[in-house]
Parts: sequence; structure tokens; C-alpha cells
Amino acid sequence: MLYALDPNELQKLRGADWTAEFPGAEVLTAVFRTDQAVLARILPRPLRSPSHPLGLAFVAHYPQTSFGTVYSEAALFVQAEHRGRRGMYCLAMPVDDDMAMAGGREVFGYPKKMAESITLEKVGPKVVGSVVRKGTQLLRIEVEPNKPADIEALALTGELDPTDGRAFEVTAYMFKYFQAPSMRGFDYLPRLIAEPIVLRPRDDTLSGDGKLYLTSSPYDPLGEIPVVEMITCAYGTYDNTMMPGKVVGRVWNPLAFAKHAFFKVDIAPVKLGYVDDNGCGPGVSGQLTGG
Repeated sequence: MLYALDPNELQKLRGADWTAEFPGAEVLTAVFRTDQAVLARILPRPLRSPSHPLGLAFVAHYPQTSFGTVYSEAALFVQAEHRGRRGMYCLAMPVDDDMAMAGGREVFGYPKKMAESITLEKVGPKVVGSVVRKGTQLLRIEVEPNKPADIEALALTGELDPTDGRAFEVTAYMFKYFQAPSMRGFDYLPRLIAEPIVLRPRDDTLSGDGKLYLTSSPYDPLGEIPVVEMITCAYGTYDNTMMPGKVVGRVWNPLAFAKHAFFKVDIAPVKLGYVDDNGCGPGVSGQLTGG
């Protein structure tokens, strides 16, 4: 009975391996340089922006996982530092599966939201990945993969594995918090989570020239992140592992953090008057960068 597990079931769960495996993941990635001044405004403390920060966008399809679901997702990250440890702060992660959304949000604090469409398709010599949410194409990557993958460039968002030249580890940063039932403040002091992710591109992963579109809607402000310069784009198959995360910091000033706390929920644009009660708004803004 799942509503009340017996002692044997609880013991089995205590001994379970909680790492998440993503074998054979199809991934389209864009690494780019972004603007430190923008990150200084949007990164909550205690995160800080490095002097020449990078951004990372991807669209992925996971045909197999170790936790019983198959799904697609996309993401937008920007580089951040905490006590000298550099990682990637997650700003958006649309998904198309409710189990993947709930697990990522409730366990780690990923800002996951359900999207209407997440696609990866080959169009002539190009591979195109895109995300549509609430009628807006928020993210689009176009790459013509035609040369060996630049693993060192991809690993700029993390650290290369010294024992395996094709593997690298990225630290994902998220803030885990819930609004109080009173809708005034938080249930607890928001927690900064660090989660290591090991990425292993297979030999079929290729790099190439690419373009990245980031677009804002009233609900999802991806277009606020400048794409200053493209570093590399890649497409191929990966074998990835998400390790257990841990709390590495807390927000001791919730009032200062509050301005960063509303991009995970869609009710804020309604309350701010950006959209009406039917979800109708003034339109969108966006940008296109090529590399």
C-alpha cells in the first residue's frame, strides 16, 4: 500500500540508489557568453557572477531513465559562483512530463514548468530544438553539426574528468523554497542546493555553427538573458548521471530574496497586471544570436 509503506518497503527505499541515470540521451546544446551586469541583478545572494560569465541552453530527449519515465526537457542556465565553487544557476527548465517536473521542483528546487511542446528534429543538414510554452516559442537552437565535438568548450560550464577526456562534471545551483500557505513569506529560509551532474558525450556527438533564440513571454522571461557571443554548439548522444544534491547555503534575508522568488510560478504576471485573468498579455520580446 503506497499510502502507508510497511517496514520492509521503507528499508528497501532507504537502501536504494538515488542517483538518476539518463543513458542514450539525445542532447542539443549551446554554450554562450553573457553579460555580467545582467547577472549581478538576477543572481540571488549568496551567488555571485564571475567576471566573464557563460550561459548554457539545451534541448534534450531522454529515451530511458533509471526512475521510470521517458520525457523531454530544455533548460537555460547562467554561470554563478558560491564560496569559490563555480557552477550553473538554473533559470528555466521546461519539461513535458509531470513526474519529471514534480521530482525536479520538490526535491532539488529546479524551476521546472510544463511545456506544450519540446521538439528535437533534423531539418536538412541542421538539427533544431525548440520549446513552446503558453503559445510562445521561448527557446530555439539551430546547429549544423559537422565536426568532432569540442569537449573542452562544452566543459567550460564545469570541469573535465581527468580520467576520461570526454566526460565532465557540472554543478547545478538552485534555490529550494515554498511560499507559505498564508501567501506571506516562505515556509522556511530558502536553501541553496548544489547538485553535481556528470555528462558523458558519446563519440557520435558533433559540434558546429549554431544560432540561439531566447524569447520572453509574460510568464517566462528567457529573453532577458543577453547572448553576447556564441562559444560552441553540439548535438549527439550522452550518458548522464545526476548525483544527489546537498544544501550548501541558506538565505538569511528573505525580504532581499523575495524579488527573485516569483519566476517559478505563473500567478505573479496576473497579480502584477502583465496578463489578465484569461492569460492574455501585451505580447513578447526576444533576440537572435548567431555564431
